[in-house]
Amino acid sequence: MEAPGGPGAPPMWGPGRKMGFGAALGSRSKGWYTVADGNLSEVFFPFLDHVALHELRFFVSAAGAPPVDDSGDGQHSISWISPGVPAFRVETTHHEYRLTKDFFSDPEENAVLIAATFTPELPDLRLYMQASAHWEPGTDGNFGSVIDTHPPALLLQQQDIWICVVGPFSRANVGYFRSSDVHIDLTDADGHLTYTYDRAGPGNVSAGAEIGIRAGAFQLAIGFAHSRADAEEVARTALQKGAGAVRQAFERAWRAQPEIPPALGKVSGDDGMLARASFAFLHCLEDKSHAGAFIAAPAAPWGETNHDGNHVYHLVWPRDLCRIATALLDAGDSDAALRAFRHLQSQQRTDGGWHQNWTLDGTPHWQSTELDQIALPILLAWRLGVAGCLDHDPYPIMVRPAAQFIIREGPLTTLDRWEDAGGLSPSTLAACIAALIVAAEFAHDAGEHVAANHLRAVADYWNDRVEAWCSLPSGQYIRLGSDPDRRPTEGSTAPEFLELVRYGLRRPKDDRVLRSLQGVDTSLKVSLPAGPSWRRYAGDTYGEQSRLAGTDRRAGPALLFDGTSCGRAGANT
Repeated sequence: MEAPGGPGAPPMWGPGRKMGFGAALGSRSKGWYTVADGNLSEVFFPFLDHVALHELRFFVSAAGAPPVDDSGDGQHSISWISPGVPAFRVETTHHEYRLTKDFFSDPEENAVLIAATFTPELPDLRLYMQASAHWEPGTDGNFGSVIDTHPPALLLQQQDIWICVVGPFSRANVGYFRSSDVHIDLTDADGHLTYTYDRAGPGNVSAGAEIGIRAGAFQLAIGFAHSRADAEEVARTALQKGAGAVRQAFERAWRAQPEIPPALGKVSGDDGMLARASFAFLHCLEDKSHAGAFIAAPAAPWGETNHDGNHVYHLVWPRDLCRIATALLDAGDSDAALRAFRHLQSQQRTDGGWHQNWTLDGTPHWQSTELDQIALPILLAWRLGVAGCLDHDPYPIMVRPAAQFIIREGPLTTLDRWEDAGGLSPSTLAACIAALIVAAEFAHDAGEHVAANHLRAVADYWNDRVEAWCSLPSGQYIRLGSDPDRRPTEGSTAPEFLELVRYGLRRPKDDRVLRSLQGVDTSLKVSLPAGPSWRRYAGDTYGEQSRLAGTDRRAGPALLFDGTSCGRAGANT
């Protein structure tokens, strides 16, 4: 029977507030999973810039009562099951039940597994699940159906991608998200699952089922493939192996990774726990079909209110890519750093610059110019050279054109690192000055001494002019100057000037640095439960409104972002 209520709720991304992100090592498994609000959030397949599954969440219900949304109504705590292994355990508590969920993937299959334990506090409680594919912007939506087997299985189709969910289901159906899905059925039928729809689409299709156990442990497997038969086979094969065996293989591969440098563990304060987690996270950011293409993050900011395909973070930014490569290099993974560098080289334009960001296949997404993103690849080349990791001379094919671009387009940048304004940025200038000095070293080693002297001269001049361009008469640095021929008399307070210290261009105890730090603390410092933090700059609006984006609790605590709120506090890097 065809489900009514199509096409369902409008398309959207998952929440940006991810609790976990992981993937199996190796090239055979090309799926990446995220966890948000205690449940499985977006799953990427077959590439890290393509969301296939929107979410899989649980509901708990009893006759005569509205359903409990595990995501929005439960209290969640998350932990790494093993140090440095991106498999996660979420323990959800509610006064009516407890639900523990382990999330990991199969290194040999395109499958994500959930190993769960349900502990109801009342005898008549039942557990349900609901999965939905991501509705790609610009398409008519997805399709869904119930596979009539014992137990039944769930099938979702997103264009040429098929998703199969298998588990101990007693009943199953498909419908449209927020119009005829499991949650609507449980709400309208006083806690009972009554819909018998076995097909739906196109639209925002959800597939749901009742878990056929009253209490105890159970397992779900989600298979991904490019055909219906393959998706079902992948899911059933993973479930047949068993969550225990799959998790052991998952952990075994991750434990075979090189250990973090001993010195890092000694100074970490936690025996390297956070460092291991951080490096595992960075490794997961690399796509498995595009070597060296590390995305910025597996999320869309404020995804519940972000319905288009423009404002997403699963893209490659040169800045993020260089930071990731440098961190992995410091952790001892020079191969990953070199892969990232090669990817950067493959994306350099003929004019020496790079696009603002791009998809994994190299298609430009945003196309403005951020000069620090031209400088950082030069600095990465130098770091790789110092570490003895370069297998070729990058000067003639990459470093020289990039340095020429910086001189030709600088010192003003179209956009600074926060990507909402441009001008004379101390952080951008710091990166560019350091890059020109490094480029001069490359030129000198190549025997281009005239070019080397010119690069040093420009770097020296820009360095001498930083205060005239980017500080007030009082000596306090600002976020952006606007006129290279006139000293600014006003400007936003921001901590970007610290890049001058990080690159060795200004002393930490410089009076201007100390005075500016006082201004930053006065204007941007906020007290949070975990300690002090700082906003990005005075007047920042990149944050959420204080009112909820909607009244549907299934959206979780999502807040509205419209570019007019107060910026979030956090690390300024």
